[in-house]
Amino acid sequence: MKIGIFFDSSENHGGVYHHNINIVDIFNEYISDEFEIIYIVQNEEIAKILEKKNCKTIKLKKIFILKIEKFLFKFNFIREMYNKLSISNSFEKIIKKNKFDLLFFNTPHEMSTLITETNFIIYLLSMQHKTLNFFPEYKGSHHNLDLRDHIVGRASNFAFKILVGANKDKYLLNQFYNTDLNKIIVQPYTFTLPYIFEKNKNYDYEKTFTSLSIPNKKIFLYPAQFWAHKNHKYIIDVALDFKKNNISDVIFVLCGFDKGNLKYIRNQIEKNNLNDYFKIFNYLTDLELIALYLKCFLVLMPSYVGHTAIPMYEAFYFKKNIFFTEGLADEYLEEFLTAIDIMKPSTVRSNYLNIIKNPNENNIKLNKAKSYFDKYLNKENMAKTFINIFNEYKHIKERWKD
Repeated sequence: MKIGIFFDSSENHGGVYHHNINIVDIFNEYISDEFEIIYIVQNEEIAKILEKKNCKTIKLKKIFILKIEKFLFKFNFIREMYNKLSISNSFEKIIKKNKFDLLFFNTPHEMSTLITETNFIIYLLSMQHKTLNFFPEYKGSHHNLDLRDHIVGRASNFAFKILVGANKDKYLLNQFYNTDLNKIIVQPYTFTLPYIFEKNKNYDYEKTFTSLSIPNKKIFLYPAQFWAHKNHKYIIDVALDFKKNNISDVIFVLCGFDKGNLKYIRNQIEKNNLNDYFKIFNYLTDLELIALYLKCFLVLMPSYVGHTAIPMYEAFYFKKNIFFTEGLADEYLEEFLTAIDIMKPSTVRSNYLNIIKNPNENNIKLNKAKSYFDKYLNKENMAKTFINIFNEYKHIKERWKD
């Protein structure tokens, strides 16, 4: 069976990029030869990365008609006109020419809305654009609410299977789009740092950490792009609370690409005279980030969006405390997290002091999180999800086609 993977991701997409790269590695390692995997890419750099991994690729040319069709296919009467005249759009012509049996969109990409004749599965990620639509990134970006609704609505009606990262996203998808629960599969986000660390345990992480020139304090790490919904402002409020309570032995390390909110965060740090409490990196390599995980005291994630997140799983692996927005995560994960009230910055301080006072109790919690990681978040379990989907579709397809 021939499967086309529409791979749309780049390094500045942050965690999603690493999630997608790891899916490629899982496919290379665990998907049998009975499934021919071919990646459909638009980005030349991504094509080179995939080719280095010995992946077969098809490079889409940037053609003007494709941009027009992505716009036109938002209108049902245009789609119906194409169907009645038996006209295939430019993207679907490529899919039919290459005789793909099934497509997989690794992100909620607009190209999925052009598919009318080939069955597909799609990873939709978070559904919180419906509940938190007041954030600026949901207003004027290329993934504004109307476009997201268009993509998710089409997927809900026509996808063979839909993958989401958390149970809460599954039920939001059902609530807002009336999607059949049987077609929604919860697949935790994948990650790369634990695997990179396993292959590079002899690397000099101490030297790399020293090169980052971080003061000798307890590190509160937040690896996240600078979107408004990531709530970096809360960390400034936390720093102010620490300062007022004469706690000066911590430093908040922020790292991630600027998505429009970095200037505001820098200004707030300056305005509140908190420079001694912060170290900001726009970008870190994988090995630099691993060095930070190894040295940090805890991972602090006050985000409004993300019922699960890649740094959460990385914290489990590296046996680091993770302070996570209260009530955000799926319930089965809560025992491994430290809940913080993002309306009350003082909850970070109180939880921090509690860890200091109760190290044995805290170590039990960290060990439980690592055990959960080892048991449920390994590559074999993640591969089984995709293998089961492919096998199910293969069986169904054989009702009408070899």
